[in-house]
Amino acid sequence: MNTRLYADPSPPQVASAFVLQHLLSIPAQVSAFAAVTGPWLVDLGTLDDSGISCDLAPGLYPQRLGFLRVNRATADLEERIGAARAAYRDVGLEIADRYDGGVKVSSRQRLGMVEDLWEMAVREARGAVGQGLGAAVERQSCCFIYALPGCHECAGCPRLSPQG
Repeated sequence: MNTRLYADPSPPQVASAFVLQHLLSIPAQVSAFAAVTGPWLVDLGTLDDSGISCDLAPGLYPQRLGFLRVNRATADLEERIGAARAAYRDVGLEIADRYDGGVKVSSRQRLGMVEDLWEMAVREARGAVGQGLGAAVERQSCCFIYALPGCHECAGCPRLSPQG
């Protein structure tokens, strides 16, 4: 976050959470969209030997996602989504574990963000093919946007849930 959008400097946990979300969104989006739109599974590789790529837009947001290797998968949609989730989770946990955003991030927050980004990617992929978006993802992790001046919790924020 920057001061062009908000009068005060943003708390460091906001930027750290947004960067981790962006890092996780790349393999989540590639994997979920491939599984939902066709009988494919993307080989995500590892952090040291990635099978995916990302071009960034001028605002440094992911603009175009790509993959190097794809494998044919079962015709059963739910089985494909399950296999894609497992592949994403391996890479997502590695990203979350290695990420150092300069602030302390609990293991619950990291694991929650891995799960949240997967659920959001599947929701978007299903919506893109006409299966409907469904309800907002009830998040396990927090983006901390409420900490910015004039902002409040986002839809699905764990701070708003009875268990939060």
